[in-house]
Amino acid sequence: MTKPGGVASTSAARCTVAPVVLVRVVEFRSIRRSATERLSMSDNTCDVTIIGAGPAGATAAILLAGSGRNVALVDRAKLPRPVPCGGWLTPHVAPLLANLGVDTKKLLARPFRHPTFHSADFSKRAEPQFDDAVGYLVDRPEFDHALVKAATKSGATLHEESLVVDIHLRESSVDVVLDGGRTITSRLLLLASGRDSELLDRTGFSTHPGETPIYVAQVEGAVPSAKATDESRVAVVLGLDGGPSFAFCSCSNGRVRVNVSWMRDRFEVVPLLERICRAAFENDLVPIDLTKQAGSASVIRSPASAALDMDTHVGKHTLLIGDAGGFVSAASNEGVYPAMWSAHLAVKVLESALDSKVSQDELMTFDTTWRMEMVDYLRSPHTDVRFLIPLVFTNQPMADRMGAAFFFGENI
Repeated sequence: MTKPGGVASTSAARCTVAPVVLVRVVEFRSIRRSATERLSMSDNTCDVTIIGAGPAGATAAILLAGSGRNVALVDRAKLPRPVPCGGWLTPHVAPLLANLGVDTKKLLARPFRHPTFHSADFSKRAEPQFDDAVGYLVDRPEFDHALVKAATKSGATLHEESLVVDIHLRESSVDVVLDGGRTITSRLLLLASGRDSELLDRTGFSTHPGETPIYVAQVEGAVPSAKATDESRVAVVLGLDGGPSFAFCSCSNGRVRVNVSWMRDRFEVVPLLERICRAAFENDLVPIDLTKQAGSASVIRSPASAALDMDTHVGKHTLLIGDAGGFVSAASNEGVYPAMWSAHLAVKVLESALDSKVSQDELMTFDTTWRMEMVDYLRSPHTDVRFLIPLVFTNQPMADRMGAAFFFGENI
């Protein structure tokens, strides 16, 4: 698929080769198998092992298994699991879900159409204008689990609560060793495990976190029935640091979430979240005060924009996608759509690699492929937003442009 916005610059694809331990060689047949044939194969042998059952890994599993490939989908957690994120998706995700055959009416049942922008001191307000839905509020554990169930329905074998303790890159295969001594052998490996530095190190990848650190913290709570409403409400507080740091507040289906993305000191994040929670309640952005709960919020570092700083997303028999590859929007910190998008592109490359006698040559095209299609969406706006934010609250066209950049990934 092609993201609206044109073609960005490309970079040469390079392959980072991890140390190889030559113990045995497994012969694979690069053929598509029927459901019966897939079931008859050994549980420990497959075409592609996918580590990480988030949106990126599950998307790839759906596509590969649906095309007849034998796929193992591995995750350390018991699903569904909590996910620290803003709980919203760009509207671009709808056609990707439809392409997967997933019921979009259920997963995308809570669209929002009238988000508001607020200044950092809450004294100014703007409402960007759109013709259609701006995005969707979702329950991420529910969303992720729906994709995993679709993957298993397509024929992928799920290994949940399975910790990967080692990865061996052989001459023509990959051994993924799970806790308890189980080993899955496959021809190719897809890493969609988030920014797990240990797994990236084991497969020879750089773990560059991105030039500008983006720290994220979130708190959520239930709305008392007396204050509950069917309306989905979204508010974004801009310019928290005078620049691109922001807060995202949402209320839908009886739940309230306040999420901050901060580009300064990590230790400032929780106090900032507490301040935002208090101010959001006092200014009627959310119906309940989550200040107390915010004090115990966890802080994580987002991989936003890290993809642009990595030398390569291709290793020996291996591709990186999703958070593991830094496929997160730098403008809005939204990662589900770029994660799923990166999976779609990776599957095309994997299919060609599985059908090729020289699979590594095919894998090496991934770096060029994703850069040609995704760079504009992933990077920060070209313009310094510090000078634009004041205009958002005095100029309707600028508010509309900021809205298009934040929610649709367009450039300002």
